[in-house]
Amino acid sequence: MSRRIAVLVDHFPELSETFVAAEANALQARGARVRVEAAERAPHPDPAGARGLDVRYAREDSIAVQLAALAWLWGRAPRACLRDLADRRRWRRQEWAKPLRAIAPTALRIHRRADEHLHAHFGAGAALDALRIGRLLGLPFSVTFHGYDIFRTPRNLPEKIDRAAFATSGSEFTVAHLRSLRPGARVHKVVMGVDPERWRRTAPPASGGTILAVGRLVEKKGFAHLLRAAARLRDTPGFGGIVVVGDGPLRDELLALHGRLGLGTTVRFAGAQPSERVQELLEDAAVVAIPCVVAADGDTDSMPVIAKEALAMEVPVVASDVAGLPEVVREPWGRTVPAGDADALASALRDVLALEPHERTAMGAAGRAFVAAECSVDAEAVRLLRLIDAAAGSVRRKK
Repeated sequence: MSRRIAVLVDHFPELSETFVAAEANALQARGARVRVEAAERAPHPDPAGARGLDVRYAREDSIAVQLAALAWLWGRAPRACLRDLADRRRWRRQEWAKPLRAIAPTALRIHRRADEHLHAHFGAGAALDALRIGRLLGLPFSVTFHGYDIFRTPRNLPEKIDRAAFATSGSEFTVAHLRSLRPGARVHKVVMGVDPERWRRTAPPASGGTILAVGRLVEKKGFAHLLRAAARLRDTPGFGGIVVVGDGPLRDELLALHGRLGLGTTVRFAGAQPSERVQELLEDAAVVAIPCVVAADGDTDSMPVIAKEALAMEVPVVASDVAGLPEVVREPWGRTVPAGDADALASALRDVLALEPHERTAMGAAGRAFVAAECSVDAEAVRLLRLIDAAAGSVRRKK
């Protein structure tokens, strides 16, 4: 059966959230009819992210379009609109709840297209929009929770979990946490997978000793600890330096630390890069470092997609032992170290760089086999579609 699914997100196609487009395309490949309803265009767009997808941006709905859709919504469901107006006061104690006219055009498009299910990524604004539109139109909705929306800013989180047909998250760690908050909640693990056919080497494993790190320049990514590890690696035989891909609010702070440590060309900041460029850099990397930590404000990653992309590209990974990373980064294709421990991070990276080329090649092959079997975006899309089918069946039984 061809399901009609509306995927709701706050920004699209965001460079640091390529997994949203990957999942949407995988759903389409399995026969679903998917449209992305984004609040606005991404501030750091991935040029290829929207390719092959039908995308609408609420920010571009004119006032006239909003008012016409609002009139339609009031005429269709006046009681539900009154309830929404009343509940906005409660929701606004924790987060911004948009005026009803701002989400009305999205609701009208979903109605006209006869969408059957709403699926939101991140438990922030898009999740609240999905909750509201689902209630206004009588449609089931679901939410994929990631990291900051669970640990740093869990706004209206219990209600979003309780009212959803189901919730998902990408690691056993975050699933267990969400279930502990709402015992008995319908929370399932759906990995933010990768396409092993796309993330495939086109050249033999790298012979150099370059270390690659990819992520936003924010505290939870742990790049300050990576810079300190770099200072300990400078004299390591075969060490070819570190390339950091990403941008973010800590860029100036990290550059200042880079200067104080006298790292020079040992560490190069490459800025934000599209996924195609990340793939090229992975071709040349001897190992990928993922030094995540729990930030001072509680922000935590669930399971960074770069871990799975690197393994699919047959690149060994050294990562911190936080959140869901140990579920993916493990022997024989990876090493984990205590979070925030620059000495341990440097030691593990040094050990991988010291391996014979055939040993690193074997590590990479094992990692790719694991990702293909356990983290395929296609298999995870099938898992999500089964949950959506079950939610639709539950709605039919209630009717």
